[in-house]
Amino acid sequence: MNSKWILMTMAVAGSTVWMAQPVWGQELAKERADLYFQEGKLNFETKNKAFRMKLDNRIYTDLSFYLPTVSVDGLSSKPNKDMEEDDGKFRFDNGVSIRRARFAIKAELYEKWFAEFDLDFAYNEVEIKDMFLGYKFNEHISIQAGHFKEPMSMERLTSSRYLTANERPMPVEMFAGGRRLGAAVTAWGNHWWLSGGVFGQQVDILQKEKNRGSDGYGFTGRVGLSPVDNNEWTVHLGGYASYRTPDALGAEDRLVEFRTFPESRTDHRRFVRAEIPNVSHYATYGLEAAVRWNKLLAYGEYTFTNLSRYRLEDGQEIGLRNAEFNGWYATASYMILGKQRRYMPEDAEFAPVYQRRKGGCLEVSARASHVNLNDFHEISSPITGGSAYAYSANLNWFPVPNVMLGLNYTFMDNDKYADDKGHITKDGKALSEVMPDGLDFHILQLRLMLSF
Repeated sequence: MNSKWILMTMAVAGSTVWMAQPVWGQELAKERADLYFQEGKLNFETKNKAFRMKLDNRIYTDLSFYLPTVSVDGLSSKPNKDMEEDDGKFRFDNGVSIRRARFAIKAELYEKWFAEFDLDFAYNEVEIKDMFLGYKFNEHISIQAGHFKEPMSMERLTSSRYLTANERPMPVEMFAGGRRLGAAVTAWGNHWWLSGGVFGQQVDILQKEKNRGSDGYGFTGRVGLSPVDNNEWTVHLGGYASYRTPDALGAEDRLVEFRTFPESRTDHRRFVRAEIPNVSHYATYGLEAAVRWNKLLAYGEYTFTNLSRYRLEDGQEIGLRNAEFNGWYATASYMILGKQRRYMPEDAEFAPVYQRRKGGCLEVSARASHVNLNDFHEISSPITGGSAYAYSANLNWFPVPNVMLGLNYTFMDNDKYADDKGHITKDGKALSEVMPDGLDFHILQLRLMLSF
């Protein structure tokens, strides 16, 4: 059987385009298509509904100021290897940064197939985000394979353009997966959602290295229930779990690194950070809950990670007590103008803020979060990655569906071990010795987000 595949060519005339589509065993056929905007995104869709393509582009610009609570004079920071000159003195990176610069295409093919290709150009680098192909068995069951988010954490799965704060909370960034190569099956109904799959490595530069060894693998699943979901009330309960083996990274005995930003990305330090060697496997568990009542939305999560590790003694592996880390966050949002985010049962998350109204939508929110990367269960091999609390307040204005102006304040309360894995010191001494109360600071941020 012959087949012809030709990349779509489009000639726009008003709101109608022609899309060349392949027809099995026949000459190339043309199908009239509509051009329209839906939820602020440009869509192309054929009259027979068999083909659809949507653009999903985003630009986030942040202006950030970091204000330490004590003098940082005399502190040293590990020199930046990417700069020709760096005196090693500690300083915060106040200023403007391009947090995200995303270009994405989403497609639906032959009614049953769907695909996405998403690139990020932030910080003048190219990074693959989503790149996958999927198939819908029906409207409620699908399978996909490629590079995409593991089904972990409602806050992680929620698109960045729908977040109430500038960044996701620390425990989500640290423990709740991210994008990896893998395959997953998802099923959902009006009041339930279930997804699970197998996942390997993240797409990054490490895959260019030789002799790095085999990638780790993991199994991840999430379930969500919404026993109440109507115009006035929504109640969501969920949980997730992941089992994973570390990647080799060119070493026989594998290690795991956990790290998180202080809920801001203009300064690139990760104060809470630990590199744990000789890990055989680790597991992460999480619980999530949310309640929406008219204009009010409250939600939160608790995460727990357990690592199985060992030490080498005369070439033999001697088991150590498992290391345990945890974290949590709680968020409250009130929509002063406009309607609160609506619940999406097909994703088990709260999403769009797209209603059109005079004056736009105005939201105020607050969040507290905590992460603990210290473990003293094994006295002979303690882990001191640091612990931190973050308290934030946010004011978000959506003048039109495609634009958001956000004002954010965050206070970071770090413990004495939060020193960027020993990269921040004073007179050659660890912060735990010279700053027993930790390096605390305020963050003021202004964000402009454009989505189209």
